[in-house]
Amino acid sequence: MSSDKLHVGFLLTGVNGGGAERNILRLAAALIARGHRADLVIPRLAGDYRAAIPGGMRVWRARMPGTGRKLLRAVQRSGADVEAMTVNPFGVARSWLMLGRKDFHLPVRRRLRVYAYATMIAKYVREARPQVLVSALPGADAAAVCAAELTDRAVPVVVSVRTNVAAEYAPEWLEAARTLYPLADAVVAVSRGAAESVRRSLGVDAERVRTIYNGVPAGSIRRLAQEEVTHLWFATGEPPVVLSVGREAPAKDYPTLVEAFGLARREVDARLVILGRLSAPYRARLRSLARGLGVEGDLGFVDFDENPYRYMRRAGLLALSSRWEGLPGVILEALTCGTPVVSTDAPYGPREILGGWGDLPPVGDAPALARALVATLRGERPTEETLRARAADFSVEKAADAYLALFEELAR
Repeated sequence: MSSDKLHVGFLLTGVNGGGAERNILRLAAALIARGHRADLVIPRLAGDYRAAIPGGMRVWRARMPGTGRKLLRAVQRSGADVEAMTVNPFGVARSWLMLGRKDFHLPVRRRLRVYAYATMIAKYVREARPQVLVSALPGADAAAVCAAELTDRAVPVVVSVRTNVAAEYAPEWLEAARTLYPLADAVVAVSRGAAESVRRSLGVDAERVRTIYNGVPAGSIRRLAQEEVTHLWFATGEPPVVLSVGREAPAKDYPTLVEAFGLARREVDARLVILGRLSAPYRARLRSLARGLGVEGDLGFVDFDENPYRYMRRAGLLALSSRWEGLPGVILEALTCGTPVVSTDAPYGPREILGGWGDLPPVGDAPALARALVATLRGERPTEETLRARAADFSVEKAADAYLALFEELAR
């Protein structure tokens, strides 16, 4: 494998607006910028991202209903090629027969989806002949290892773990991961804590586990951060906004954030905005909590936006109330924008980024989180230059260097 002719297949189950998908696509864009080839192999071309799929990428998708037409057009406009693949049901049946002897601990329906995706990946490997496969998220990770089995290990497989597996993975996925991940050629974890979780919870040999931090593209983030924001709360002269960016999930623990904001609001004039796709019932639950704290009028929501950086740049601070993480990209993105961050000491990642910059409130401790919010809003914060310098330690260029070094090592 020669680094100047590298051909990488990236495997995702969707492009649904999550941090894992965004970071994989950033890595692909960095490799393309260096002259390497990058493919995206995805069972269904659907999801929230439009601009994140880089031009110059080749997208291999299954020929099936459910393709997002707007996404497809956006990808084609970006300059990416799109290949539609037919997945033969008889091929999936053969995969089931070949792989069914392994105990993957998955329900039949989920196992069928994994085998169908693995069949597609195996077909892609035979046709495109990539030099390495890189997967992210449990479904793609499982399918990648299965595809390696179907192709007699024709290509190295790198599984990437982007969370605290013991806390995040459902029991059936955790059992499947214990069977499958040790079969990968390497497992990349996005923080030292996540790497230890992989070794301890999944039984992967230590020499196969690598820590490679996610990288942020500082130039593009700062450029996008200059775009206008129409939300009136972010206008000049308005009270500072405590911004949180994320999805609806138990890990994000927004109830604790709302409670902490309610306590902080007694001491400082501020507003809280949560940006992300939250269901109507979940928003109603948070509004009810805010009403009981007397701050319902200071709580707002913004739907998913592919450019959250314009909000970050104008926020008083970014708040992360998570119970667990892998390496929270929103912290790095906020630092890149020069915006201070208040985060819980969630396992794993926040301490590896922010350790030494003051206390990280314990998980689930609303009064401690409130004290940190008040202190930061009152000006106890590093300078913008310091924040941006810290973010530079997690550049996408450094991440690309680390992945390329791993690929070369696997080839040897």
